[in-house]
Amino acid sequence: MDPSVFAAMTRKSNPIDISSKETLQHLIDHYDNFLFDCDGVVWLGDELIPGAAEFIQLLVDNGKQLAFVTNNSSNSRNTYFQKFARLGIPNITKDMIYPTCYSAALEVRDQLKIPLGSKIWILGEHGIEEELQEMGYVTLGCNDPKLNNLDLDSSILEVDPEVRAVVVGSTKDFNYMRISSTLQYLLYNDKSIPFIGCNIDKTYPGPRGLTLPAGGSVVNYMAFTSERNFINVGKPSGQFLNIILQDRQFDRDRTLMIGDTLYTDVKFGNDGQLGDGRGSLLVLSGGTKLKDLQKLIESGGSKEDLIPSYYAESLGQLAEVYGVEK
Repeated sequence: MDPSVFAAMTRKSNPIDISSKETLQHLIDHYDNFLFDCDGVVWLGDELIPGAAEFIQLLVDNGKQLAFVTNNSSNSRNTYFQKFARLGIPNITKDMIYPTCYSAALEVRDQLKIPLGSKIWILGEHGIEEELQEMGYVTLGCNDPKLNNLDLDSSILEVDPEVRAVVVGSTKDFNYMRISSTLQYLLYNDKSIPFIGCNIDKTYPGPRGLTLPAGGSVVNYMAFTSERNFINVGKPSGQFLNIILQDRQFDRDRTLMIGDTLYTDVKFGNDGQLGDGRGSLLVLSGGTKLKDLQKLIESGGSKEDLIPSYYAESLGQLAEVYGVEK
């Protein structure tokens, strides 16, 4: 296939199905850097998607640079690093991993310029707490035992005036005390404390075909309740992408985003003009199925920012197409 023909085919209204070795080889030749979503792309829950490790190794063998970009704020980079090792995915280092708990910490330090040692209120899980503490902040809320049981006379509902930001992300312990205490900070001092939301994902793919609520449901609940907007530090935030590209020294035109969600992963690549405007690949192993993509294409051009340039069944299918042995 002539490379110019390959490039011309990647119109958003006509995404390429990467189903032959020739097409995949052109893709590998065209990009130097690969950004991966995790849930629904590399794994489902604690189960590795078959063939994902082999495809990642194929890219490494071809001299490609990788980064893993997940809107899941529950786990820190350290926890993800351990998960990659546990699932048998080689050659992954901590500096290649970008969960939104880390991007939230970067927002607090580098964009909001909040001094190290300041107090930050968290509605979320240990990943946010760990990243903020590692960066040098004092964290409040999160897993404080006072948040476990309903007690409207509890001292934890009293605002600490030294709190400088509120970070909200996914949590499986979303209860009335966590909602109520976080609301006090979001309303405090005429809503002046910065409100950081770790992602906008409504759902994520769980094991056994389950669809589970994601962090965006928590973030948007608090935005609705407090009548506030939030700083989105997850995909498809362009600021998040710029941080990754600069940090990893990736050439934007030679970078491809691989994900399973249209309104976060694909939009992340498209809005960010990765791959000279053609840098998004959808895999159908997670939250988006072929019928969803077809329906989007048939709906017309109003949502072109959600249409990928390429699609494939899964990373495992790509490895199989290439002839990689499992």
